[in-house]
Amino acid sequence: MKKLILPLLAISLAACTWDDDRPIGWERDRTVLGPIPLKTQVAYVDSALDRVTLLDLAADVPVLSTRDIGRRAITATPSADKHYLFVITRGEEAIVEGQIDEDPQFWSVDTQSADAAPVAYAIGSPFDRIAISPDNSIAIAYFSAAGPDSTGFFRNPNELAIIDLTKPPGADNPTLKTIRSFGSVPEGIVLSPPMSVPGSADAAARTFAFVLSQNNLTVLDATHATRREISIRLDLAAAAVMPKEIVFAPHTASAYVRSDNARDVLQVLLIGADASAEGNGNDYRPQLAELGAGGGPTDIAVYDDARGRRTILAATPNTGEIVVIDADTAQFRAIRVSDPIDRILLFSAPGEPPHKALFASISSKMSRVHVLDLQDIDNPLTQARLRRIDLDQSVRDVVPVPGRDFAMLVHDDNRTVIGLLDMETESTSPLLGVGRLDSYDFSPDGSFLIGATPNVARVGFVALDNLHPTDFRLDDMPARVISTANAKIFVDHGDPLGHATIIPSPTSERADAIVLAGFLTSNLLDAEP
Repeated sequence: MKKLILPLLAISLAACTWDDDRPIGWERDRTVLGPIPLKTQVAYVDSALDRVTLLDLAADVPVLSTRDIGRRAITATPSADKHYLFVITRGEEAIVEGQIDEDPQFWSVDTQSADAAPVAYAIGSPFDRIAISPDNSIAIAYFSAAGPDSTGFFRNPNELAIIDLTKPPGADNPTLKTIRSFGSVPEGIVLSPPMSVPGSADAAARTFAFVLSQNNLTVLDATHATRREISIRLDLAAAAVMPKEIVFAPHTASAYVRSDNARDVLQVLLIGADASAEGNGNDYRPQLAELGAGGGPTDIAVYDDARGRRTILAATPNTGEIVVIDADTAQFRAIRVSDPIDRILLFSAPGEPPHKALFASISSKMSRVHVLDLQDIDNPLTQARLRRIDLDQSVRDVVPVPGRDFAMLVHDDNRTVIGLLDMETESTSPLLGVGRLDSYDFSPDGSFLIGATPNVARVGFVALDNLHPTDFRLDDMPARVISTANAKIFVDHGDPLGHATIIPSPTSERADAIVLAGFLTSNLLDAEP
């Protein structure tokens, strides 16, 4: 292995005598967020040094760079395309001479452009959760349901900061808004892809935010953030209803909501309306419909078939059925299944609509799964082909392999026994591990399963073409493994100073690997007081 150790590590920091001019970052409580996988980069966010550290693995030798952000990072979230990193910093109150007041800020970091400085948006409150639209145009910062922390006095749990990422920061960007509450607080926020509302005066596509809270679903036009939100009460029955999952049909401006203790899948169709008549500034209103068979869905999946028709699959254990719903007509057909299904996975060839669905009972730990062919499933004259696959052990988790017709089945709570289900042949192959599979990833093309456990100084590989296992010996225990977009393997060793092993490919030798040490302290002695 080639070892790269930064010069700073040769200095005994504990033996130095400091004066009062040392940087305040050396005295702050330090939390490192990461590693956070991006494309060919891995990011760390340092709450004491006020910066993002990026390790770019695109070249043969890793390239280290940093981006300066605000003080005391709280949370960090990558964009869906792994191009941006979004960070919330708490800021700092000036207490001693030399310190500078800084308010909470939302940071947008362009990780692909070294010349692009991070952009800061003043959000006013130390929010600790971030929702990002699929096209990276809108971000919403909000509070988790954990309650107030030790810093600060009051907290408004229903406050949102809506940020237009396509515009620079300003007096009207972000927009701070407190949504109406019916005794509950947001449990999550999901942002839609751009959708045009049929019948509205504004034909432009826009982003809608769906705020999930107990007994309540709030819809907000995030593109026009100053317009009033629309609240939808869900607690029509005695039991509390908690929305859990939302999937979108952008071409019809629809959202499909699965909730705990709900009778069916709720369709929220956005239709045009007269803004003056609505009285809230909106030119749309939600039209609601229940889709299903009154069974209380435990999982849903949505896909478009070869004709572009949207189909919803819903598991309803209360009725012992899998329900296939035509999203355009709300017509459905029910397929009997004895198991209490609560996990649905879809499988498709690249660029093709899904051709098979896998159903599993995770909560009940059943020792079988079911497979359904999706071709012509919406045709009532076609017999549904639901096939049962019996397994040697119960299923604790099911994970799809990206880009492949494979599913990884986890068979025990310690994740030491896994199986690989070939969806083409519908056969399974067991794999035994030497320890708990605490960290795993797949190569970008799905050709390798990569795994590690903290008490074994090795990385394991399984070639999914022939299920041949190999392993790679490490010098130190792994904390996490990440497969980058260029198929390199990044092994983080959990050292707060920065310690990682970079393996060029799953077939590399030890001599090809690079060990980095101390990269999170790079240029620390150059910091200004």
